[in-house]
Amino acid sequence: MMMMERKNTILIVDDEEIIKKSLEEVLKDEYNILQAENGQVALDMLAKHAKKIVVIVLDMVMPVMDGLTFLEDFRNHQEYNNIPVIVATSNEDEGVEQKCLEYGVWDFVMKPYNPILLQFRIKNVIDKSRMLMSERDPVTGLYTKLKFYQKVRQMLAEAVGQKFAFVRIDIDRFKMINNFYGVQEGDKVLITIAQELIKISAVFDYFVYARLENDVFACCLPYEEENIEILANDLQLNLKKVNKDYNIKVSCGVYVISDYNMDVSEMYDRAYLAAKTCKGKFVQNIAYYDESMIEDMRQEQFVINAVNKAIEEEQFVVYLQPKINLVTGKPYGAEALVRWMHPTKGMIAPAEFIPVYERNGIIGRLDQYMWRKVCALLRKWLDEGKNPDPISVNVSRVNIYNPHLVKILNKIITEYRIPPQLLNLEITESAFMEDQSLVMKTVKRLHDLGFKIMMDDFGSGYSSLNVLKDMDVDYLKIDMKFLEEEKTFNGKGEKVLTSVVRMAKWLQLPSIVEGVETEEQVDFLKCIGCEYAQGFYYAKPMPVVEYEMYIAREKKKEEQISKNENADMIGELWNTRSSVSILFDALDVPIAIYEYRNDKIELLRSNNLYEEYINIENEELMKQEIVELKKKIKRALVGNLDYELEIERFKKQYCVLAKVLGQRENTWIIMVTYLEILNK
Repeated sequence: MMMMERKNTILIVDDEEIIKKSLEEVLKDEYNILQAENGQVALDMLAKHAKKIVVIVLDMVMPVMDGLTFLEDFRNHQEYNNIPVIVATSNEDEGVEQKCLEYGVWDFVMKPYNPILLQFRIKNVIDKSRMLMSERDPVTGLYTKLKFYQKVRQMLAEAVGQKFAFVRIDIDRFKMINNFYGVQEGDKVLITIAQELIKISAVFDYFVYARLENDVFACCLPYEEENIEILANDLQLNLKKVNKDYNIKVSCGVYVISDYNMDVSEMYDRAYLAAKTCKGKFVQNIAYYDESMIEDMRQEQFVINAVNKAIEEEQFVVYLQPKINLVTGKPYGAEALVRWMHPTKGMIAPAEFIPVYERNGIIGRLDQYMWRKVCALLRKWLDEGKNPDPISVNVSRVNIYNPHLVKILNKIITEYRIPPQLLNLEITESAFMEDQSLVMKTVKRLHDLGFKIMMDDFGSGYSSLNVLKDMDVDYLKIDMKFLEEEKTFNGKGEKVLTSVVRMAKWLQLPSIVEGVETEEQVDFLKCIGCEYAQGFYYAKPMPVVEYEMYIAREKKKEEQISKNENADMIGELWNTRSSVSILFDALDVPIAIYEYRNDKIELLRSNNLYEEYINIENEELMKQEIVELKKKIKRALVGNLDYELEIERFKKQYCVLAKVLGQRENTWIIMVTYLEILNK
């Protein structure tokens, strides 16, 4: 059975029924016919059927909306640019004809119609439109890639002696607009870019521009650094006018043309390499090409091309880095990290492929590969009768915005029969910041399934406290980079890290500090009450077999290393969820824990009775007592535990007992007990 050839569709806009019927009779054998009795009805039809209409035959004199009014509205829609309009009129007024031409009318035909002439004119404009469509983008009306390359070559040949720049422009997170707000909203963004390029072109004698594909635009213009900055800033400002909530930006890669005989496609490649260096960076939207980028491109292309084979052949392997409970000194679970064991190149460092996969969206596949590998490993341990601690896996930005994320994770743990609490999910703070409402909904659904969520890289973003206030997470992961340049633990980094850990405690969030490398750092973290640590001081990331041996060795140890006899108690006191902490709050004497350093004391923790009977708001009285309390603490430091400090509260007399709980460098943790004096 032969397939019937699909007919083109013509829209006839005329208020006279007899004329519309006669036209339909003449054209129906070759075309599908749509009819509108005035300009407004025609605009409504275009909104629904624009993609299939190839020609509009338009009368000028009609009720409701005449032909000129229709054309005025019609020309404001760039998506209609490639639909030819033939004006049918008996009006010989040259002014009307000139106005029609200004509005972009393609041809004229006189009434009454000559059927043969009309069919010829319709065929002619359809052929011309098809030719132009190959040169013009249907959404924006700008040049397509091939025509643009031709125009660039022509311009460079004409403007001898001028210096030009080739600029590649793309829109960060444009796919998110299409996915979450729809293609029509995405088209608005594209049209906004196109309209701004048209405006900018009027400033220059030489300026060629195009939409090359998807959200990628390009232009070639006389080179001055100021010109490039104005271009990028104007485009960015106009994007915000589309919708201020979209939080999108343009990235501009610039190749300053040095070889005018180079193929335009190679100019584009160089601008593309430059653009990649500022893609995804909030504060940078312009980058210039330099020669070192070519080698980077070759390496990146290798990494991208090899991913399918690497996944199929399971070249990506799981390494595990233990997390240590700082209270007990014992390992508690691990983080799963990916390593690439290439058959010929050997070990490829994560820094060489993870950023590439993140930029190209491939990281989503690698995430899911790792989730499966970790679940298979957990299943193996469970089948061996072991009681494994949780393993955490990374969830990239690509996956956190994947609408099927919850289903995918649920399917994997169901397939491997893994309790969800054994697979912890690490999500970077920056992922929380982009679309908070979406991430909050996703996190809630994951919590409902039983997953534990860790906010990774906490403190690396711009709105950490605000994000933490709103996000329902179970753990904070903090990088030791707060202290990376500090020789001692007395600087700003220490204060920031101490404040973050204490704030987490107030929110009843356990904290995990990663990047721990020295004994001094461990002592510091214990003293500020951090619950968990991860880093080279304890163990590097290791293959699964080594991790299993490591855990077996740790379980055989009979005694846990402790810096002093009170270390476990300090840790338990910091842990607001522990039984020791609960008992501390329930004790029937007022107790407070202070930090003493450089002759200053700071209240760290107190129980309920201290808040009820001892704590005061009188600043002058408090200053006096602090002086006396310092004396008491100094005596405690040398082991002199006397009772000579006495205070009075609510007609009750108390004596004060101070005891040292822990020490690091010039800092002491002191427990102060207030004992009521009876019958005095």
